[in-house]
Amino acid sequence: MSRKTVTVFAASGTAGRACVNELLAQDVFDVKVLRRKPGQQEKSSSGVLMGVAEKQPLWDEWTRQGVEVREADVTDHSELIPALEGTDYLVSCVPLFATESQYPLIWAAKMAGVERFVPSEYGYIYEWEQFWPTPSVHRTMAAQKAFIRRVIELAGLDFTIIPAGLWPEYYMVEPVGVMGDGERKFSWSCGQDVGRIIPHVLAHPASRNAVCPVAATAYCSWNELLDAREAALGRKVARNYLGLEDWRAAHAAESNPLIKAIMAIGLAATECPEGMPLWANWNALHLPDFKGTPLDQAFTDIIEPMAEAMQATIQG
Repeated sequence: MSRKTVTVFAASGTAGRACVNELLAQDVFDVKVLRRKPGQQEKSSSGVLMGVAEKQPLWDEWTRQGVEVREADVTDHSELIPALEGTDYLVSCVPLFATESQYPLIWAAKMAGVERFVPSEYGYIYEWEQFWPTPSVHRTMAAQKAFIRRVIELAGLDFTIIPAGLWPEYYMVEPVGVMGDGERKFSWSCGQDVGRIIPHVLAHPASRNAVCPVAATAYCSWNELLDAREAALGRKVARNYLGLEDWRAAHAAESNPLIKAIMAIGLAATECPEGMPLWANWNALHLPDFKGTPLDQAFTDIIEPMAEAMQATIQG
């Protein structure tokens, strides 16, 4: 049987870069990258954007390894359709608040003969979160992401949706705002591990037309995670345990848009009804051999640098 071809869009971000590199290491699929024409609007979850000069070495290295990098105006179907021809699976790694950039991709994918679309839904199970009670920018985004699935289905494309729970690097500024009493298990997925697990989910037959909620780095409680952080750092980590009403009040009072968006995620977590969490551990059953970044390494290499950068941003 011939190999499928996977095209990754928004490949220069944290998850996208890791996805392409894992596809190459996995060597199950042929790999393409779709890149925007220079000057087109981009967004970033962290607020930091890479310029063309910074991305070029990445594209050059992938090309050296056999990746076909195609460039297109990603708002123009006349360029997108030929750019996507020959693609079987299209993986979108656009950041949190760039969901709208996927609409032209879906139409072009249909016209180019793409078989499956993987939308950028690497957070909560948005199909549920869109109905949570408290309005927030994150709930609105969840509703839009759920709508994206309807558009994919309307286009007649297969889909794979990969909720990944919480990206821990965004929640470690001290005092750490713990969601609830800290005992409930959460799915934790560092950005790099989100990208790494995507090819393995795609390769599994149970992922076709399925929601596959993963814990790419760890599946553990807040207390277990923060205990591991303390062990890695050799010191105590300040914790602030917040119940639902605490999160609602803190979210309502926050004025910084970035922090308010992150707090909306905590609010959604504490609004989960018992037995209906916004995350799960699909990979424990279906991908038992997949190993995320060990927590001690994740804290040292990924989480702490991000926490320090966020702390500096908050302090101005």
